[in-house]
This record gives sequence, C-alpha cells and structure tokens, in this order.
Amino acid sequence: MKCPRCQGHVTVQQNTCNACGFSATLLHGYLGNQWVKLERITDAAHCLRLEEARRAEVVLDEFERSFPQAFFATYLGVLPNYFNVSELGFWLLNQGAFNTPSVSRRNDFGVVLVVDPSSLFASLTLGYAVEAYFGEDRMQQILQSVAKLLAEGAHGEAIVTACTRCAEVLRKHGTRTAWSPASLGGGSQPDMGLQPLRGGQKQSSRPLAGFPHS
Repeated sequence: MKCPRCQGHVTVQQNTCNACGFSATLLHGYLGNQWVKLERITDAAHCLRLEEARRAEVVLDEFERSFPQAFFATYLGVLPNYFNVSELGFWLLNQGAFNTPSVSRRNDFGVVLVVDPSSLFASLTLGYAVEAYFGEDRMQQILQSVAKLLAEGAHGEAIVTACTRCAEVLRKHGTRTAWSPASLGGGSQPDMGLQPLRGGQKQSSRPLAGFPHS
C-alpha cells in the first residue's frame, strides 16, 4: 500500500511510514479512534443537488450488485489545513462504518472517494482486498477525470465517473479471478492497515471532528 501522506510504499507489517513518519495514530488526535457511522455519500459541504445525489446512489447500488463483497463511498467536505484528502480517506476506511445495504461488507473491500470542493483536491483510497487490481496509471486516469469534472462544478458527475471507472477495473479482473473474501485475503491488519468494521457496530460512534458542516 501507499502512505497517505507521502505516497511512499508501506507494507502491511509496518505501523509507521519509514519515509515521513506517518502513522494512523497521528490522525486519532484530530478525528478520534472510535467508529463513525457514515452514509455512502456524505455531503458535508452541501454541494450536491438532490437529483445529483439520487443518480449517484443508483450508480452505487449497481456497483454493489456487481461486486457483492465491495462498496463505494464518497465524502465531500472542506478539509482543515493540517491533513489532506488521502489521509482522510485512509482514516475513513479504518474507522468508518458505512451504511450499505449489506452490513456484512468489510472495509477491506471498500473504495472511498474524498473530495475537497474548496481546493478541488480528490483522492481514492482502496481496501487491501481490491488495491492490487488498480495500477498507478489507472488510478491517475480516474483522478484526472474526477478533477476535470470538479473544476466544472459537476460534483455528482465526478462521483458517478469515479465509481463507474472503478467498476470497470474490478469487472476486468473479476473475469480472471475468484471474487471472494477467502481468495483475496481480507482480515485485520496492523495499525497502518484496515480493520473489518462491517460487522456488529456496538461501540459508540461519533461525528467527524474539525470539519465545517455548514
């Protein structure tokens, strides 16, 4: 996997990035380390029109029908200066309990798009079970498409495009591999890794701290 701060290579055994010193625990001081319940589309910036949100939900539904173990989620919000969209995406996949139709979906199989509509920055964070399917060139192509739409103010279309392009990648590889948690090696990982949060949600949840919601 890549470090969300410096994009350096990090193995699943590492708790800290050797290049920049980033650790998931650094984000806990800003956002906490409890689970947070989120919708598949969290529009904290209030930049989606109702029809845009509805169309995006339809595309997300189709994604989950095509890939029963996986889910696609989006967070739109203006981020504070002290961390970036990649770091927030990393935290969301570690701490988020996303409201998908099937609560058995694990974050190891999640794809999270984070958009800061103020800076026009966006990131895609992939769970361990799906990241091997996405090459660097393909990720850059998807993000470039998203950036172009964000520059035009088409936030809903950016979500639809990112989800559709990710589905194309998974569909291509799914024809050659057995698409199942056992074959893709999910499960808990060390501190830098992802936790399987899709099971019982008995711990207390909390809102995202430090974000403007109006």
